[in-house]
Amino acid sequence: MRAALLLFGLLAPAAAAAQDTAIVIHPESAGVHLAPPELPKVVVEETIRFYNAPATTHLVGRTRLPHGNEWRGNVAIRNGPALIGGRIQGSLLVINGDAILNPGADVTGTVLVVGGTISRAAGAAVGGEAREYREPLAYRVTGDSLVYAPDLLHRFRYFTPQYAFGSGDTRSALTLSTGGTFNRVEGLPVVFGPVFDWRLQGTTRLRFDALGVFRTAGDLTHTRGDLGYLIRTELRAGESRPISLGFRAFDIIVPVEDWGLHSTEVGWAAFLFRRDYRDYYVSKGIAGGVTAHIEAPLSLSAELRRERQTSVLAQDPWSVFRNHQAWPSNPPVDDGHYTTIALGLSLDTRNDADNPTSGWYLRGTLERSSSRDVVPQAGVPTSLRDPIPTNDSYRFLRTWLDFRRYSRVSSAGRLNLRLLAGGWAGGDALPLQRRLSLGGPDPLPGYTFRQGRCGSEITDPAFAGSRVAACDRVLLVQAEYRGHISMHWTYNPSREEGEGRPLESLIRLEGPDLVVFGDAGQAWLVGKGPGHLAAGKLPTLASWLADLGLGVDWGGFGLYAAKAVTVGEPFRFVLRLNHRF
Repeated sequence: MRAALLLFGLLAPAAAAAQDTAIVIHPESAGVHLAPPELPKVVVEETIRFYNAPATTHLVGRTRLPHGNEWRGNVAIRNGPALIGGRIQGSLLVINGDAILNPGADVTGTVLVVGGTISRAAGAAVGGEAREYREPLAYRVTGDSLVYAPDLLHRFRYFTPQYAFGSGDTRSALTLSTGGTFNRVEGLPVVFGPVFDWRLQGTTRLRFDALGVFRTAGDLTHTRGDLGYLIRTELRAGESRPISLGFRAFDIIVPVEDWGLHSTEVGWAAFLFRRDYRDYYVSKGIAGGVTAHIEAPLSLSAELRRERQTSVLAQDPWSVFRNHQAWPSNPPVDDGHYTTIALGLSLDTRNDADNPTSGWYLRGTLERSSSRDVVPQAGVPTSLRDPIPTNDSYRFLRTWLDFRRYSRVSSAGRLNLRLLAGGWAGGDALPLQRRLSLGGPDPLPGYTFRQGRCGSEITDPAFAGSRVAACDRVLLVQAEYRGHISMHWTYNPSREEGEGRPLESLIRLEGPDLVVFGDAGQAWLVGKGPGHLAAGKLPTLASWLADLGLGVDWGGFGLYAAKAVTVGEPFRFVLRLNHRF
């Protein structure tokens, strides 16, 4: 029965068509997201035709027309947002961005937004029809023209049988879906239950999710069974600068480190080859928070969370290959109730979240956690970390920074840069479940998994068979150059000769990217004594791990070869299902 459910969750296609929306579980998080249906073909054709018209002016990225200024003729903006305060003597098209019509804006023609929303202030005028479609347009640029290029991989990324119903103001669904990553602790988590989304008044919406989580790998510990849950509600007000208030209650399995390989890659590696690149623990508790979108690319968040974090044993879920081998053990964590205040900042000006060619991305978090009943693992030696207090005074600070720059340096070349840093920022020593490591398929493919883990001194039998991430801090820089190899081939036998409509091809092959990359970084312990660095110091460059490599990336599906340059390691080959970063 469990095997049948597991195969159903992995292989079942989306079986039901939604009347208004589709509810799916995003593999990158433990929550649910409202995902709109695909853009209607008639809208696709209208959008492509408008953009490719000889008289249309093309603009790319964040665009602003100040009050008192004027554009003449039709204007099309890709990857907005478009902030309009002046006059457009014509029609406006915004593709994969929002149109924000400020007071005094005047568009004499129509306004069409695809892949975004229209925010229209009092005093903004539109002479014709104003329409918005939140479904994004998948396209590629050929010269000065757009060509419809549907992402077939994205269509089959989620396997979600569902029944959805509702109107424009109220949407709801009953859903059955894979709820995360296949792993050695849960097997394949299956999420089921209702999801509701109501428009209360104007731009104010309320969403409520009540989902159960069925863990196909079986009973996890003597204190818990096969079922978890995720209950979440969110009140969101505003369009251009929304503010969200949220509350959630949860009983879920959480990875110790989730910043390396993408969840989909971790899941497929575990399911196919019995190789799990993460460790896990149980998180059960409640949380409440607020998120404010200051401007279109900038948001701030704050959350108060109270949860019990406990160790969990590895189970024996079935895998396609190496099924006769034992899974690696899942190491224990420092059990206890933790109260956390988390502050977050996000800045995202990328022109495409999945395949960016320009823009900035910044995500930073600062967490202050405390526990009055923490139970430290006795097998962690004091030479690795200072003793954790058990007199109700345990508290620590942890920070995380992910900073990226995407830039196009030629018509076919892109340069992408990344700086990643995080870890202990003050207070007592970090618990095991909040520690770090470096090495493996991502982000250092030239090295073995968790080569820089700081945990070689842990020899207690409770950790046998595991590679514990035990470092306090990590610092990493990555750079890659992507050169696109121009090549595409399409096939659609139903297309009639001479018909100029941008019909969708049944088969479409795009050219790959040739990727040249380099990575360098180090993970280390903070403190006094051998193998530790003082809190205000960084590792010397001579101690850093570094690799160089070459790869081919075909729409996220990539094959890479990497060689470590600081130690004697062989060439290593990595197969990826997503871009490196």
